[in-house]
This record gives sequence, structure tokens and C-alpha cells, in this order.
Amino acid sequence: AVVVNVVHIYKGDFGGEKILNGGSVRSITSLLDDVPLLGSPHRLTENANKSFQGSNLVGVGFTMTPEEARILIASNPINDEVLFPYLIGQDLNSSPNQSPSRWAINFFDWPLEKAKQYPDCLEIVREKVYPQRMNQRREIRKRYWWRYGETAPSLYETIASLERVLVIAQTSRTLAFSFVPKGIIYSHMTVVIASQEGWCFALLQSNLHTLWILRYASSLKGDARYIPRDCFETFPFPPPASDRRASLDRTGEAYHERRR
Repeated sequence: AVVVNVVHIYKGDFGGEKILNGGSVRSITSLLDDVPLLGSPHRLTENANKSFQGSNLVGVGFTMTPEEARILIASNPINDEVLFPYLIGQDLNSSPNQSPSRWAINFFDWPLEKAKQYPDCLEIVREKVYPQRMNQRREIRKRYWWRYGETAPSLYETIASLERVLVIAQTSRTLAFSFVPKGIIYSHMTVVIASQEGWCFALLQSNLHTLWILRYASSLKGDARYIPRDCFETFPFPPPASDRRASLDRTGEAYHERRR
């Protein structure tokens, strides 16, 4: 489960042969390849505020099975206001329909007094999350123990007007994007693209973007890690010609439906 790069570095002015993967090369870059670099790609203004990492709960006690959520809602319908499907990277990579396998309690950025209006759910968080939070080094996570560690407010504000979004598991071998409905909690191990357009899916799922990811993304073991600032914010989308986008819309929708 471990991938190792063995790197030999010579101090000073080295004039000897450079060997990469058993073969002689002219140069070796910081990406451990021999492709000449002009520098790291810049983050593009037009791609800002469109890609987001999901919520970091910092407490597995927020989550439960769908059956446990249904029981809580049946016992008191008000619990429906703070219980949501919870999508993780494994759901995207292993479930045929990318549906959430867990549910989660969410008190948003509410004060404790408002959270107390949902005593059944608050008691679960107090029992399962509070003890863990008291061991956190960050004071704010201790003080607001009933909230997620990172609530990702910009994500949910940005997608509020959309019916669906594009989501990819942060660590993945497939690098597969999927349209997923809004109204759920997205795990911090997922990356959400604020787009419901077929053309956007077609471009992100293309070989062009895949090669971009494999070159500039970091990795975990042998899998690429899709980090928005490295992969999405730097990716140069083609100019928005209306006729081209209409064609890509149809292509993206057809491919997504065929794969689904």
C-alpha cells in the first residue's frame, strides 16, 4: 500500500549522466519526470469560487445509518430539519448510483440555544461528539462542539440555486465526476463543482483534464488527489462559444446517462 520514489541528489555542480526510471534523460523536474517546466500553473480568476471541499465533520458521532435517521424522524418530525444524507468519497467510487450510505446531523452555524430545539439529535452529538471535541487542540472546535469542524458555508451558499452539482472523490483511481443532487451533506473527502451543465461535465471528464490532474495533482499511494487549487482553479477552460457549448452539453448529458 506504499509507493516509494528513490531520489539521489548530488550536491554542487553535477555534470554526470541523469537517470530516470532506468533511462538516461536530459533533465529531471521537481515532478520527477523529464518534461521541461515553464513553472507551476497559475490559479485563474475565472475559475474562482466554483470548486469546494465538502464539510469536515470532525466527529464520526454526527453520522448514522439511514434506518437510524428514519427512526429519529418518525419519533419526532422536527428532526427532519437537521438530518441529511451524507455523501463520502467511497460512495462515489463504489456505489452504482453514487447514493449516500450514511446520514448526518447538521446544526449548521447555529447557537447552542437553537440546537437545543432538537433534543434527540443534540443528545446524540453530546454523547458521541462532545468527548472527542474536548481532546481537540483547536479551541474553536471545543467551544462549538455541536457544529461541524469545517461547515463549508461558501459551498452551500454557492449551490443554493442549483438542482444538482458535479462531485468527485478527493482521492480516486478513476477520477470520475458525477452529477449529484443538492440537499445533502458532502464530506470533506469529496470535491464539489458548482455546475449543473453538461458541457462542464464533458470537459472535466475528458482526457485533457485527466492528464492535467495526473500531472499537477498530489497523490496518496498510487491514487491522484483532486485538490481544487491544484486541479480545477488552474485548468484553462476553452472560450465559451455558444455553439460549441451546446454540442458539449448534449455530449456530456448523453455520456453521463450512458455511464449511469
